[in-house]
Amino acid sequence: MNQLALAAAYFVLGRASLLLAIPPGFAAPVWPASGLALAALLLGGNRMWPGVLLGHFLVNLSTGGTDVVSVVLSVVIAGGGTLQALAGARLVRGFSGYPNSLARGKDIIRFMLLAGPAACLISPTVGTLALAALGKISAAEFPFSWATWWVGDVLGVLLVTPA
Repeated sequence: MNQLALAAAYFVLGRASLLLAIPPGFAAPVWPASGLALAALLLGGNRMWPGVLLGHFLVNLSTGGTDVVSVVLSVVIAGGGTLQALAGARLVRGFSGYPNSLARGKDIIRFMLLAGPAACLISPTVGTLALAALGKISAAEFPFSWATWWVGDVLGVLLVTPA
């Protein structure tokens, strides 16, 4: 898979997921694109990160507009998602014996914990902090937005990456 194909696939999955997003439209209860991003980095190497960044940027830009705040927000959120995929790939490669067939219980558990709950702390934290800093969500909305984003990314990783 090349960078543009990855960006296009990320964009399509991301746009479809946004149909379930909570206001203001950046956090979805399932985000398969996070699983695609991790799989692309595991299979294609870390050199695939620009495709993740571009696809993620375009998804977010398509929800917020082209004013300066929306572009900055899109860049920051895409950066957080890309860092999450890179961290997930690093954790999986470093601590789960990757590549492996995920045939043994301990390999499955280790992969699921590292790729899902651990690595997926990054994007929701960066994204919701950016949304709050730029006035897109209130302090009261922060916990629910963060939790929805985290669950969506974890589910996306756990459902898509192993496939």
